[in-house]
Amino acid sequence: MMKLRTLALLLIACAGMEAQCVAGGLAVVVPKSSPTDGLSMAQLRKLVMGDVHTWPDKSKVTLVAADPDGAVFKCLITAVVRMSTPEYRKYLMNADFRGDEPLRLKPVDTSASAVRLVAASAGSFSVVEANAVSASSAVKVLAINGKHPGEAGYPLE
Repeated sequence: MMKLRTLALLLIACAGMEAQCVAGGLAVVVPKSSPTDGLSMAQLRKLVMGDVHTWPDKSKVTLVAADPDGAVFKCLITAVVRMSTPEYRKYLMNADFRGDEPLRLKPVDTSASAVRLVAASAGSFSVVEANAVSASSAVKVLAINGKHPGEAGYPLE
Protein backbone atom coordinates (compact mmCIF):
# COMPACT_ATOMS: atom_id res chain seq x y z
CA MET A 1 0.00 0.00 0.00
CA MET A 2 2.87 2.38 0.83
CA LYS A 3 4.50 1.74 -2.57
CA LEU A 4 1.23 2.59 -4.33
CA ARG A 5 0.97 5.89 -2.44
CA THR A 6 4.59 6.75 -3.25
CA LEU A 7 4.00 5.99 -6.93
CA ALA A 8 0.84 8.12 -6.98
CA LEU A 9 2.67 11.06 -5.38
CA LEU A 10 5.52 10.71 -7.87
CA LEU A 11 3.09 10.72 -10.81
CA ILE A 12 1.35 13.82 -9.46
CA ALA A 13 4.69 15.59 -9.05
CA CYS A 14 5.74 14.69 -12.60
CA ALA A 15 2.43 15.92 -13.98
CA GLY A 16 2.98 19.22 -12.18
CA MET A 17 6.41 19.60 -13.76
CA GLU A 18 5.00 19.13 -17.25
CA ALA A 19 2.23 21.68 -16.55
CA GLN A 20 4.87 24.43 -16.32
CA CYS A 21 5.77 24.04 -19.99
CA VAL A 22 4.69 26.57 -22.57
CA ALA A 23 1.90 26.17 -25.07
CA GLY A 24 3.17 25.01 -28.45
CA GLY A 25 6.26 23.38 -26.98
CA LEU A 26 9.92 24.20 -27.21
CA ALA A 27 12.44 24.19 -30.04
CA VAL A 28 16.20 23.73 -29.81
CA VAL A 29 17.92 26.12 -32.23
CA VAL A 30 21.48 26.41 -33.49
CA PRO A 31 23.05 28.60 -36.20
CA LYS A 32 22.11 27.53 -39.75
CA SER A 33 25.80 26.81 -40.39
CA SER A 34 25.93 24.18 -37.63
CA PRO A 35 26.62 20.65 -38.89
CA THR A 36 24.39 19.25 -36.13
CA ASP A 37 20.87 18.32 -37.24
CA GLY A 38 19.58 16.54 -34.16
CA LEU A 39 20.21 15.46 -30.59
CA SER A 40 18.92 12.83 -28.24
CA MET A 41 17.36 13.99 -24.98
CA ALA A 42 20.46 12.65 -23.20
CA GLN A 43 22.74 14.77 -25.42
CA LEU A 44 20.56 17.84 -24.87
CA ARG A 45 20.71 17.26 -21.12
CA LYS A 46 24.51 17.06 -21.24
CA LEU A 47 24.65 20.34 -23.17
CA VAL A 48 22.33 22.14 -20.76
CA MET A 49 24.19 20.73 -17.72
CA GLY A 50 27.50 21.96 -19.11
CA ASP A 51 28.93 18.44 -19.37
CA VAL A 52 29.77 18.94 -23.06
CA HIS A 53 31.95 21.93 -23.90
CA THR A 54 32.44 21.62 -27.68
CA TRP A 55 30.35 20.68 -30.67
CA PRO A 56 31.62 18.04 -33.15
CA ASP A 57 33.06 20.89 -35.27
CA LYS A 58 35.12 21.95 -32.20
CA SER A 59 33.23 25.24 -31.65
CA LYS A 60 32.63 26.13 -27.98
CA VAL A 61 29.14 25.40 -26.64
CA THR A 62 27.25 28.46 -25.38
CA LEU A 63 23.70 28.30 -24.04
CA VAL A 64 21.73 31.43 -24.90
CA ALA A 65 19.01 31.53 -22.26
CA ALA A 66 15.89 33.52 -23.06
CA ASP A 67 14.69 35.12 -19.82
CA PRO A 68 16.30 32.83 -17.23
CA ASP A 69 13.40 33.61 -14.87
CA GLY A 70 10.70 32.94 -17.45
CA ALA A 71 8.42 30.02 -18.28
CA VAL A 72 10.53 28.75 -21.20
CA PHE A 73 13.68 28.42 -19.10
CA LYS A 74 11.76 26.79 -16.24
CA CYS A 75 10.23 24.34 -18.70
CA LEU A 76 13.68 23.53 -20.11
CA ILE A 77 15.10 22.89 -16.66
CA THR A 78 12.22 20.73 -15.42
CA ALA A 79 11.69 18.79 -18.68
CA VAL A 80 15.32 18.22 -19.71
CA VAL A 81 17.49 18.54 -16.61
CA ARG A 82 14.86 17.34 -14.12
CA MET A 83 15.84 19.93 -11.52
CA SER A 84 14.21 23.01 -10.10
CA THR A 85 15.62 26.33 -11.30
CA PRO A 86 17.36 27.01 -7.94
CA GLU A 87 18.91 23.51 -7.98
CA TYR A 88 20.15 24.05 -11.53
CA ARG A 89 21.66 27.44 -10.71
CA LYS A 90 23.40 25.96 -7.68
CA TYR A 91 24.75 23.11 -9.83
CA LEU A 92 26.18 25.59 -12.34
CA MET A 93 27.70 27.80 -9.63
CA ASN A 94 29.39 24.78 -8.07
CA ALA A 95 31.05 23.71 -11.34
CA ASP A 96 34.09 25.84 -10.67
CA PHE A 97 34.34 24.47 -7.13
CA ARG A 98 34.19 20.91 -8.52
CA GLY A 99 36.99 21.75 -10.92
CA ASP A 100 34.70 21.52 -13.95
CA GLU A 101 34.73 23.96 -16.83
CA PRO A 102 31.56 26.03 -16.29
CA LEU A 103 28.82 26.25 -18.89
CA ARG A 104 29.07 29.34 -21.06
CA LEU A 105 25.70 30.98 -20.51
CA LYS A 106 24.44 34.18 -22.15
CA PRO A 107 21.14 35.48 -20.77
CA VAL A 108 18.85 37.53 -23.03
CA ASP A 109 15.41 39.06 -22.50
CA THR A 110 13.24 37.26 -25.04
CA SER A 111 13.05 34.23 -27.32
CA ALA A 112 13.36 36.56 -30.30
CA SER A 113 16.61 37.96 -28.88
CA ALA A 114 17.86 34.42 -28.27
CA VAL A 115 17.13 33.44 -31.88
CA ARG A 116 18.98 36.53 -33.19
CA LEU A 117 22.02 35.90 -30.97
CA VAL A 118 22.18 32.19 -31.85
CA ALA A 119 21.99 33.05 -35.56
CA ALA A 120 25.06 35.26 -35.19
CA SER A 121 27.12 33.11 -32.78
CA ALA A 122 28.90 29.92 -33.85
CA GLY A 123 28.65 27.20 -31.20
CA SER A 124 25.62 28.70 -29.52
CA PHE A 125 22.26 27.06 -28.98
CA SER A 126 19.04 28.02 -27.32
CA VAL A 127 15.77 26.47 -26.31
CA VAL A 128 12.92 28.79 -27.25
CA GLU A 129 9.18 28.69 -27.78
CA ALA A 130 8.59 26.68 -30.95
CA ASN A 131 6.33 29.40 -32.33
CA ALA A 132 9.16 31.98 -31.96
CA VAL A 133 11.04 30.40 -34.87
CA SER A 134 9.84 31.13 -38.39
CA ALA A 135 10.49 28.88 -41.38
CA SER A 136 12.69 31.58 -42.93
CA SER A 137 14.66 32.03 -39.72
CA ALA A 138 18.45 32.32 -39.70
CA VAL A 139 18.62 29.38 -37.28
CA LYS A 140 18.20 25.64 -37.64
CA VAL A 141 15.67 23.79 -35.46
CA LEU A 142 17.18 20.53 -34.25
CA ALA A 143 15.34 17.24 -34.14
CA ILE A 144 15.17 15.76 -30.63
CA ASN A 145 15.07 11.97 -30.51
CA GLY A 146 14.48 12.09 -34.27
CA LYS A 147 11.37 14.31 -34.03
CA HIS A 148 10.79 17.99 -34.81
CA PRO A 149 8.37 20.34 -33.01
CA GLY A 150 4.80 19.55 -33.98
CA GLU A 151 5.50 15.90 -34.80
CA ALA A 152 3.88 13.17 -32.72
CA GLY A 153 6.26 11.99 -30.03
CA TYR A 154 8.33 15.19 -29.93
CA PRO A 155 9.65 15.20 -26.34
CA LEU A 156 9.57 18.97 -25.69
CA GLU A 157 5.85 19.63 -26.10
